[in-house]
Amino acid sequence: MNINKTLLLAAVLLGIQACAPSAYNIDKPEPSTISYANPAESQQSLHLIDNRPELEKTFSYGVLKAELLDNKTPVEPIAFLEQHTQAELEARNINALLATQGQSININKFVVRNHRTNAYTPFITFTMLSADIMSETGPERIALFIKRGKTPVWSFDEIIEPTFNQPLDLAVKEFVAKLNNHLFHQAMTDQEVQNLINRIKNSDDENTAYQDVYQLGFSNNPLALDALLELTNSDEEYIRLAAISGLGTLKAESSLERLKEIYATADIWQDKAMALKSIGDLGTDEARNFLMVASNELQNADDKERLWSQEVIDLYLK
Repeated sequence: MNINKTLLLAAVLLGIQACAPSAYNIDKPEPSTISYANPAESQQSLHLIDNRPELEKTFSYGVLKAELLDNKTPVEPIAFLEQHTQAELEARNINALLATQGQSININKFVVRNHRTNAYTPFITFTMLSADIMSETGPERIALFIKRGKTPVWSFDEIIEPTFNQPLDLAVKEFVAKLNNHLFHQAMTDQEVQNLINRIKNSDDENTAYQDVYQLGFSNNPLALDALLELTNSDEEYIRLAAISGLGTLKAESSLERLKEIYATADIWQDKAMALKSIGDLGTDEARNFLMVASNELQNADDKERLWSQEVIDLYLK
């Protein structure tokens, strides 16, 4: 790299980091207000196991230093996940208890990675988790990927809620929704799903509506499918991403062709990435083969978006 390029890179990095704090106090996730029906009579014990490689135990990292604090204390990600998973299980009316023994769930990855191109572009985060539910027939992979972004106008405090608090809140909810899909098979009632659909249709606030769209995906109720498919065409970015994500969380195998279409034709990277995430969620042989082909096509990629796409695929294949 020549001197001019080096100076330019240094100037860009300095501009990105200007006024950015090195740590952020985050809020605790709020448990869901909609419970699942028909809880099991007997309680099941779940055991979260930290299976992260030593080199991947940094929780929050990226272009900017962004340590996450809970009441000014560094967040320990597995303890954070365990505490808020238990609260979400109870809120969802799932009869399960996190314990030191029981159904083993290996946490392979849990990170918040940030990126910012310059001082005039959004600060974005990718919240990612990969885990294996250990069963007698072998591990069952569950994963999640949530993208959020915000351009700070007056101060970096503006990015805490949309890029840290909301994604971590959704991560806990999606993690529990996927545990439910695999282990408990409970669902929201048809009425609760219809209430969500009506609320989304009548909302003029993208920030509230996109979180309700995620709830449709967490419902484990096929009644949500048509609404999610329709919302994959939304002009609002985060509503659209939540809908694409929801097809996978709902494990709607019939949506595979729509997800392939989004990956092939979407104009922006985040739509493609979310389609990959949902294809991975489906967990079928056809879906897995699609990810393997996509991964081969991304080999030796050197631009950041292709590298990010591979990172999403790796949540399911590594």
